[in-house]
Amino acid sequence: MRNYSSPEVQAAENFEKLIFRTSSLTLQRMPPGLLPSRIPKDDEVLIKVIATDSNPKDWKTANAGEWMNQSDDSSGTIHSTGSAVAKFHAGDRVAALHRMWDAHGAHAEFAVAPASTTFRLPPNISFEEGATIPLCAMTAALALYQHLKIPPPWNPVPKGTRFPVLVYGEASAVGAFALKFANLSNCNPIINIAGDGIPFVESLNVADIIVDYRCGSVVGQIKAALKGQVLHVFDPISNKDSWEHILAVVPLDGHRAHINSINAPRGVSLWPPEELREVRYVTLLLEEGKLTAHPFEVLGGLEAVERGTTLLSEKAVSSKELAYRISDTPGI
Repeated sequence: MRNYSSPEVQAAENFEKLIFRTSSLTLQRMPPGLLPSRIPKDDEVLIKVIATDSNPKDWKTANAGEWMNQSDDSSGTIHSTGSAVAKFHAGDRVAALHRMWDAHGAHAEFAVAPASTTFRLPPNISFEEGATIPLCAMTAALALYQHLKIPPPWNPVPKGTRFPVLVYGEASAVGAFALKFANLSNCNPIINIAGDGIPFVESLNVADIIVDYRCGSVVGQIKAALKGQVLHVFDPISNKDSWEHILAVVPLDGHRAHINSINAPRGVSLWPPEELREVRYVTLLLEEGKLTAHPFEVLGGLEAVERGTTLLSEKAVSSKELAYRISDTPGI
């Protein structure tokens, strides 16, 4: 089961694909001598990657002049496991969140991920769909459940109980998953601030109130929609305007309001955890159709990562993920 040095993996060691040469956002093969050994640690799994994607984090956190496989989303099958992993076996269909900035990212034929951030893909979810889920869904889940302390879907807000939640921004996958999770937790009303992505938000059918930031006073619209105060806010956009609008509608006594941000302004603390320790529930939600993947477009194989990353850096992508199918890569 723990065959770390099979001919297939050894061949892939010499065919590591498209590692960021981050000074110019171009992607090149890493020189074979720099390839670390792909052996999972005791609590990790080695995944034969079938599909992966790109996220804005990939270019935003790149360090010029360093070799780094930035991708953290992988879907595929378990190739082997570390000695302490008992819940996964070779051949299992999975999706996983790679530990950020570690070796063995998902823009490759094989990737390593913690078993704690790996979950099974049910038969109704394709590998391409699965690649859109881990990073964005877990980011949203951590924000809502670990930081904001919103009741989880398995113990939701009681029916008839008012529990307003404000999600600022709609077009990103993180924002979309946050809306879906808030709906599963029976939060109400769920208020979303949106613009060009309003048709997409409406298609999700999870927001009770949609405020169009392009029309009139955003703060006035939020206050009119709330008919009171909001104590739980998630801001995956995190720009100057979003924070000004949020701070205008939450209590400022510093004790009751909970605000979570992907990129908080200076002086505002970030949520600390990097991993969601229990993700098996995601499999059940996907299997029952209660949680869906994010819309995506397959750009090609790994040769398309450079184009996809450039599109993201130019803000030319909205309301969808950019995915890559490993088997479509020339030469594989």
